[in-house]
Amino acid sequence: MNKNQLRQLRHLKSEIRLLKQQIDNLESEIVTDRVRGSDVEHPYIEKTYIIRGLAYDRRKIKRLKEKLQRRVDDLIDLVVEINEYIETIDDSLIRQIITLRYVNGLTWDQVAAHIGGGNTADSLRKMHDRFLKGA
Repeated sequence: MNKNQLRQLRHLKSEIRLLKQQIDNLESEIVTDRVRGSDVEHPYIEKTYIIRGLAYDRRKIKRLKEKLQRRVDDLIDLVVEINEYIETIDDSLIRQIITLRYVNGLTWDQVAAHIGGGNTADSLRKMHDRFLKGA
């Protein structure tokens, strides 16, 4: 696992939320329109009719939902893979650094403040970099 893969974690989660929202919005694509017509028999009184329906063909919507869901599933697999990697780190301090930095998205200064113990942002970043080089 490298730094770039770890950096992707927060973006992957954001993309999953976005795709799930797109899937949910597909069902709400209902179009409403008005048309004018008359009765079939005499007297031919003109009326306004309201027509409602889906903006897209149901088969196309289903195909699109399946495609988006496959993408969500692939992204979830990547998130799980990264989280499993983080869980396998034996060193508790390194595991905390990586979790705070990549899972929680904190800055190095925030990571240092959270961990405490006189650790500076630079010292934690260097520990992190050395660990990833050796991994």
